[in-house]
Amino acid sequence: MMLLAQAQTTGTGGILTPFVIIFGWIIRAIYGGLATMGIYNVGLCIILFTLVSKLILLPLTMKQQRSMKINQHMQPEINKITKKYRNKRDQASMMKQNEEMQKVYEKYGSSPTGGCATTLIQFPIIMALYYVIRGVNTYIPQIAQDTQYHPNLFLGMDLNSAPGFRLTPLLVIPVLSFIFQFLSAKTSMSSNQMDESTPGAGMTKSMMYTMPLMSFVMCISLPIGIGIYWTASALFQYIQQIAFNYYYDHTDMDKIIEKSREKAAKKRKKKGPSLYEKMLGAQAEQQGLQGTDSSIKKSANLKSTKNIDYSGNSKGGIASKANALNKNKGGK
Repeated sequence: MMLLAQAQTTGTGGILTPFVIIFGWIIRAIYGGLATMGIYNVGLCIILFTLVSKLILLPLTMKQQRSMKINQHMQPEINKITKKYRNKRDQASMMKQNEEMQKVYEKYGSSPTGGCATTLIQFPIIMALYYVIRGVNTYIPQIAQDTQYHPNLFLGMDLNSAPGFRLTPLLVIPVLSFIFQFLSAKTSMSSNQMDESTPGAGMTKSMMYTMPLMSFVMCISLPIGIGIYWTASALFQYIQQIAFNYYYDHTDMDKIIEKSREKAAKKRKKKGPSLYEKMLGAQAEQQGLQGTDSSIKKSANLKSTKNIDYSGNSKGGIASKANALNKNKGGK
């Protein structure tokens, strides 16, 4: 109940509150464990808390990495289809392109949104982690008492101070954050993604620099307590990425793709077609209806043409009957 009140006090609330409460318990337990060993270091507590949070998120991270590696293997085929229809913007060509891409996704047991769900699940958890670090003094009440005897420092730096845009030893935190974010982003990208001929390669490269820069600016502007969390998170993510790359470089991707294809087939059989497949079906149906409408209009135009004689009068119309009447009178 006390942690619930603390979560509400710090302004988290909403769906994040349960996550904040759980992580509040974890960081308090870590600090208590360090205190029993005579270690009153909030910075070290934050680093260990970041490590624990990474381990909690590891199953989701592994799933995301598997999806990413599968997508990297099928990327050359997707690029080939994209190049094939690059200058074709008519509806029939776009439908054909989508159909060919869907066959590739089915071949690899993947989807255009593969990995997105995992990222969305992680987002509220990551936000909850941020709220806990931001209000660390609230979730670990004994810090206030302990700092009377043990200053709230990490490597001689005050955790409540922000580096700012000035020359200070505190700048080491933003710099390390930039370096680890950059290394993590670079090691996660494949050679296909860096190839200039690959669609979206330019955006991928720009993100490789944009995200570390955002991390650098954030760590400069906020207290280094949050910067330590962000930097430690980037470091652990970089180490994880190296481990994942090593694993997938020494494993049989064909078996992983086969399992992914079987899993996707079972999921499709159980839950029906995916949203992407439904969209393709709707487009195909719309195209079919448009083709039917076109056929009907064409048939109607042909019938209309048959009902017009060479004098420009519609057969069976008033003008046609008048001409016939005049001919009869003339014949008499």
